[in-house]
Amino acid sequence: MLTNKNIGSLKNKSSSTMKNFKISILLMIIIVSQPVLSQIAKDGKKAACCVMSDKGAEKENCTQKGSMSPDIPLLNQYGESVNFQDLIKEKVVALNFIFTSCKTICPPMGANFAQLKKIMSKRVENSELVMLTISIDPTTDTPERLLEWSNKFEAGSGWTLLTGEKKNVNTVLKELEVYTALKEEHAPIILLGKGGENKWIRANGLAEPKELAKTLNTFFDSPTLGQNNIKEKKEEAFNRDENYFTNVELINQHGDTMRLYTDLMKDKVVIINPFFSECKGVCPLMSSNLEKIQEYLGDRLGNDVHIISMTVDYKTDQEEVLKTYAEAYNARDGWYFVTGKKENIEFALKKLGKNVTTREGHDSIFLIGNLNTKLWKKVNGLASVNDIIAQVDSVVNDQID
Repeated sequence: MLTNKNIGSLKNKSSSTMKNFKISILLMIIIVSQPVLSQIAKDGKKAACCVMSDKGAEKENCTQKGSMSPDIPLLNQYGESVNFQDLIKEKVVALNFIFTSCKTICPPMGANFAQLKKIMSKRVENSELVMLTISIDPTTDTPERLLEWSNKFEAGSGWTLLTGEKKNVNTVLKELEVYTALKEEHAPIILLGKGGENKWIRANGLAEPKELAKTLNTFFDSPTLGQNNIKEKKEEAFNRDENYFTNVELINQHGDTMRLYTDLMKDKVVIINPFFSECKGVCPLMSSNLEKIQEYLGDRLGNDVHIISMTVDYKTDQEEVLKTYAEAYNARDGWYFVTGKKENIEFALKKLGKNVTTREGHDSIFLIGNLNTKLWKKVNGLASVNDIIAQVDSVVNDQID
């Protein structure tokens, strides 16, 4: 635990390499123009999606829906004991997840978060907006390390970084449904919402800060709350998803144009996975599981539930190729294999945290979301189909409080 004297010293500490680091971050953001969500092997080398290993079939920890405000003690970057629930109580919150030894997506996420803080500076200064970063590697990330990391982005007041005992941090991560057993496999997630409310948005932490700011602003109360304002706020709550996902146009295996939000996602439970038709490793296994899930869903598929398989190889996977691939897995109405123009499919993949620099770099994670209740889960697409179905059911049966 740091002393008060050390805390004051750390708060005033400046890095002599600040300018060089800023330049490095700018270069990195240019290079990492698309978020890389490829799985990383333990030896640090990127694992290709089409190369199977014994660990490829292991079940991923699937978290249950929480209140988004677990009452857990943590430590901030100054070594001070804080309570997570107290930090976000009745506040609008932007929350992301990093680890300080991460050299890929974490530095750009930090730079993005810093830019978001600047855009929302008035809200931050007025204590209306709380900006939090939680380490997913609490064993390594001491308060001192978090402070050193945050100084690279000139975090300043209003941006709190959190660590603590491993069991406490993991409890919070599981409550927030972002826990991953291997830190190298974490995705660039940012959670946007309001403490005390159960309507949160899971967004791409590498999205444009201006777009994230627009979403954050929808959580702030209107100046007056007459009947018209209440009605508008309810409508606004349901428009947040449309504003984020947008109606970018995609093309399914039948050659039909489908809008991402309105046609594929609105009022539905969605099961989303990345794939490409020439993949010989994990893709056939994921598709086989989805075929069994399709059979389990019965008439709910197409009515209440959509399965959306998004290609990461738009050049190869055009309409006829997708149609042949879909027929191989007996895809019925409601299971859509989608492609589109380069800019459209890449935009959609980015919005869902699934875009990659190479097609082999895609993950094997199913995103399962309920667009009405805002419950989202990440499920290992290679897990036992019965385990996946249990998670699908939990999302389908979720209710608005």
